[in-house]
Amino acid sequence: MNIETKLLNKLKAEQQSFAVEALKKPQTRDAFEYGYRVGTVAGYEAAINVLLNLIDEDKHSDNDL
Repeated sequence: MNIETKLLNKLKAEQQSFAVEALKKPQTRDAFEYGYRVGTVAGYEAAINVLLNLIDEDKHSDNDL
């Protein structure tokens, strides 16, 4: 398994773990708490997208400089 796959799997696992934990133990349920949790899950998704874009660029770029 290459490093890209390991990173992607780890990010997805952490995202899932955070989301499940947030659902199991809801806090005060105010707007701030909701925004924090949604933002954190979105942050994981953004990191995953950056990783996938970097992998795609690396595969399809011309490295013949």
